[in-house]
Order: sequence, then structure tokens, then C-alpha cells
Amino acid sequence: MKNKKFKYSAVAIVLAIISFASCTDVWDSHYNNSSMLNKSTLNLYQYMKNQQELTTFCQMVKIAGYDSILSQTQTYTVWAPVNNALQSINLTDTAYVTEIVKNHITRFSYPTSGINSRIIYMLDKKFISFRQSNGGYSFGGKALLADKSNLAASNGILHLIDGYVPYMTNIWEFIGSAPGLDSLRAYLYSQSVYQFDPKASVEIGTNSHGQSVYDSVITFNNPVLEKIGYLHVEDSTYTALLPTNTAWVKAYNQIKSNYHMLGAGGSAQQRLNTQWAIVKNLIFRSQVATPTSFDSLMSSTGSIFHQPAYLFDKASKNELSNGLAYVTDSIRFKAAESYQQKIQVEAENSSYGRSFLYANLYVRSSLGTAFSSQVSGNKYLVVEPTTVSNTTQNYATFPIPNTLSGKYKVYCVFAPSSIVVPTDTRQYKVKFYLSYLDATGKQITDATINASNAIVPTVGSISAIFTSNASQITKMYVTQIAFPFCNLYDDNSTLASITTKLRVENAVKITETVKYDRTLRIDYLVLEPVQ
Repeated sequence: MKNKKFKYSAVAIVLAIISFASCTDVWDSHYNNSSMLNKSTLNLYQYMKNQQELTTFCQMVKIAGYDSILSQTQTYTVWAPVNNALQSINLTDTAYVTEIVKNHITRFSYPTSGINSRIIYMLDKKFISFRQSNGGYSFGGKALLADKSNLAASNGILHLIDGYVPYMTNIWEFIGSAPGLDSLRAYLYSQSVYQFDPKASVEIGTNSHGQSVYDSVITFNNPVLEKIGYLHVEDSTYTALLPTNTAWVKAYNQIKSNYHMLGAGGSAQQRLNTQWAIVKNLIFRSQVATPTSFDSLMSSTGSIFHQPAYLFDKASKNELSNGLAYVTDSIRFKAAESYQQKIQVEAENSSYGRSFLYANLYVRSSLGTAFSSQVSGNKYLVVEPTTVSNTTQNYATFPIPNTLSGKYKVYCVFAPSSIVVPTDTRQYKVKFYLSYLDATGKQITDATINASNAIVPTVGSISAIFTSNASQITKMYVTQIAFPFCNLYDDNSTLASITTKLRVENAVKITETVKYDRTLRIDYLVLEPVQ
């Protein structure tokens, strides 16, 4: 395997294609006719070797192995720092020398002609600005020498600059090298998958054993980065909270009890779920340079943190090539805003399945009613009876996904009958039945709720009747439950795997319809964690 080339986002590819097309046009217009007469027959590396101001950079190019690359027929642009700018560079540090060299070379032609402000994609996959400024031009903030710019070699363009642009690590690289982040690094890096792409790779010859040698393309995938953000690329900006080993261990021990799993492999899955719970809210898709200036922040996975400055308290800030990284000795997330949030199931949403009996279901809008701003999502579910029997009452059962192993208070929220007819003052009377897994892992189905809001799993027990408010939205308390096992729903889950369900049943008799309404209007169900 000769080279490793990693596939990055479509944005970077598109930028490169656009840059190639536009810069080729600029090259043609800039170096046509009489200007082309000044084009050297030397390649870029040969041309640089003839410049007395570039002896140090040429030495660095050779150390990095890019002397042969800049001698090829492919087109490049080089922004070459002059000798005085490189006096502090330790030439024995090959890795650092290579980083700097790649940070000053890009594919395709970039003369100053037509440049106002452009972001250039470098060989090290960093993005650096090339712009007109102060009557001249600059690259990464370093000024181009006016009389040593747009030097045309046979395979590209050379610009001399009065300083060098330091290589800046991105957040992904920082996680991989910064001391004290071993726990975070071990989890994130363990999710990475590298694969040889034979279709994209080019066979360039054979070795001494007759085996094919490829200019290889290696694809990189990481399912965690796909969810929280592509921290390894340069075309987006992030702010990252990076927990030290101390912070990681403390958070892990605090969170893991919420992910008690049932069955074989439960311990391993509990570990993975806990690690994900720590990581999923560490990334923000914005620059948080001054945390105190934000009233709220949304993590890349959608969690909202109010007055978030406390999250960054005593953390050390690091400016990186694709954003900011705050290293912290304590993850200060509030449970209700991060790993143990409330679970709200909109009654009108049937995504998780929904069963009903002796009823027709309709989704209705609250817009234009007196309760327009009070109904969640401006929609609610109508459960209309199809029977007049007192022994066969209409009901709907709602699956509740993603419950953790912990305590919750269960509520059901109703819109009143007056949302339809303002003069309708009838109330609802309902019974509740809860399905869940008990401490032995047994599925309990339709346990009743008594008048004290306690769960009664005994077969044959009768649920208490609860009454709504006739004139306002009613958030009705159902019960409190401590789930012994978590029940997470993901892309690999089936609807049948959801073990927690709440059945909401009409309890109004046919003889009570003057005072009570047999048609139920349910806004949503909510499980609020008990911290």
C-alpha cells in the first residue's frame, strides 16, 4: 500500500471541483500570450531550488518526501515561506516538518489574478484563506512578496510568503493526541472503521514478489461522528466539551445505572449505552468563544441547555482548525437536559404503533381555537366511541419508547371538549392501565392504577376513575414507576420490542353524557424523570 487517501465530505469534494474549474480559467487568462513567455520550463521543485530565499523550505520539502510530488506533471500551487520565517523549525522533527510542508501546498493553479477572498483546500486537508489585503495579497494571514508572486513553473505556480502558516490540529486530531483524554479517545476511536476501496484505488505496478501495488484509497467511517458531527474534517465549525479521564469516570459511574439491560450481553450493551450518553451532548455546531453570552445552546444531537455558561466553568479553551475544544475535569450536564430527559409521546403520532378498540381515531388541529397556543404541536388526537355499551368502552393504547432504568412520573394531557364547542363544559372520566417489565423481566400487561395513583398488577383488579377539568388543558397525573430495565428504541428495534405502554380508556357511561363526554381528546403523554 503506497499512499493513504481518506474520503471526506461531499462539501470538500465540491469545493475542490469548483476550485479546479475556476482556477484553470484564471490560469489560462493570466498566463496567455506574452505572459506565457515567462513561464519556466522547470518544475516547481527545481524552480524553488533556484531561489536563494527558499533553501530551508526546499530542505523541508525533501525531508517530507514532497520533492518527487512537486516534480510530477500534475498542477500545484505552493506558498513557500522564506528562510527567515523558518529559523525556529526543528528539521529533525520529520512529522512536524511534513505537516508544515503539506499546509503550504494545494492542487491546481491559484494565481493572484481574480482573487478577492478564497478558501483553499490544502494537501493536509486544511482550509486556509487566500485573499487580497492591504494593497497586496496574503495566505493564512502571511503576506505574499509582491515581486515574488505568480512565478510560473511547468507544473504550477509559486508564491513566496514572509512567514509560515502553523499547522493547526482539528478537534479529532486533538482528541487523539491531547494528554488526559484516554477514556474519551478509547471510545471514539474504537468506533472507527477503515476499509480499502479497490474500485477507487489505482494499480501502479507490482512489488518484487509480483504482487500488485496500489495508490490506495482508504475509506474512513465512524457511526458516532455521523451522529454528533464530523470532527475530522475542516468544512464545518464546532465547539467541543472534552472530558478528562477524571470527568469521564465520574460521569460514567453517575449515568450507568440508567442503562441496566435485560438478557445476555446486557453488561456490554449497558457500557456502550452509557458511553454514548456521555458523548452525545459534547458537541455544539457553533463557536462558543464566550459562553456567558449565550442564553441557551443546542447540542448537535438536539438537546437544549439553558444558561449554558456553567458547562464551560474552569475548562481550558483550545483554538483548533475546525473550532474550539474545552477540556474539562467535570461534565456538568443536568440530567433532565442531557442523559435523562423527559419522554413525550404526541398522541397524534403513530410512529411507534398505536392500538385502539371500539373507537375511531382522528387527528385535529388546535389552530383557531381558544387553546391554540396551549396544545403541543397544535395537534391532538380524538378518540371517538363506536359503541354505546357500558361494558365495552373505547380506548387507545400508546407505546412509550426509550425509558431508562430509573424513576418517572407518568402524565396524560387532555384538551377539553370546549376546544371544539366553547360552550361545551363536559368533563372526561378515564381509567389508566400501564404495561411494563417487572424486576424479574416479566412483561406486565395492563396493570391498573388505583385511586392513590399506585400500580396494581394483580389480575382482575379494577382501575380507579380520574376526572379532567372541563375548561382548560388537563395534565393528569397517572402514577410513578421505577423501571428496573431500560427499553431503548433504535434503528434495529421493532415496534414489538417497546415494553412500556399506557392505555387510556373512557369511563363515561352512556347515561352520563349530559355531564361527561365519551369522546376523548388527548394531546400527549409524558414521563418526567424523578432525579
